[in-house]
Amino acid sequence: MAKVETGLLSIGDICSETGLSADVIRVWERRYGFPEPVRLPSGHRRYRGEDLHRLRLMAEAVAQGHRPSVITRATEAELKGLLVREGGARVEPVFQAVVAMDTPAIRERLAEALAHMGWKPFLQEVVSPLLDRVGMAWAEGSIGIHHEHLVTEVLEDLLRERRLDFRPAAGRGAVLLATLPGERHRLGLLMAALAYAASGVRTELLGVDLPVASIAHAARTLKTDRVAVSLSIQSSGETTRQLLLDLKDRLPAGCRLIIGGQGTARTRRVEGVERMVGLEVI
Repeated sequence: MAKVETGLLSIGDICSETGLSADVIRVWERRYGFPEPVRLPSGHRRYRGEDLHRLRLMAEAVAQGHRPSVITRATEAELKGLLVREGGARVEPVFQAVVAMDTPAIRERLAEALAHMGWKPFLQEVVSPLLDRVGMAWAEGSIGIHHEHLVTEVLEDLLRERRLDFRPAAGRGAVLLATLPGERHRLGLLMAALAYAASGVRTELLGVDLPVASIAHAARTLKTDRVAVSLSIQSSGETTRQLLLDLKDRLPAGCRLIIGGQGTARTRRVEGVERMVGLEVI
């Protein structure tokens, strides 16, 4: 009887450590030949530690919008090149504070950058490359998921506080911001909320993981003329498209439906649904 390798990981372990679904992992295995699992006598799949490391990098690349057909063929060096965007001098000190889990220093350095740069350059030139850097370090195993959660919570607090500095302006309308069922990524939603608030739009933030009927009901009750839905790469695809069609049909007459985020480009267009590019509010 062949000896089974020790230290192998189950598909549940891989999903837990990467955020990928079991279905996605199996599709990559079937379509692209990676990962190549070890088969137990029972027929169950098991994965090696090096598979986990590469799948973490691939998960980060997919989250940034790169196609699986490209990343499955890329070398580790090429994957890292895809993942890391050049950050300014303000990114490195924040990242080191994240590594040290020095919450006061993270807050102080982010607040200083925001005050010096203004909200839009801050998001584009500090927050985005910082999140890339944190994601890469997590994928490499040099920091843990607790580091990523810590910086996310600090950023969410900062974005909420900054948004409250703005007041609605006459004639700018109102927007309701939410995510669809199963979508729990909040940071992109808060970035969009800040962009709308800074432009004078009355901003109603409903939060994440909401039924489409609840979003539509809230839009009617709050009398908003727009609903903006944030899509991460994990919530893109045909299921998301069907939810958008349902939401569009439920919204009150004259209420526009807008989508934004990394999942937008990977979701087929829906007639009557507008797309927010970057942080340019519509």
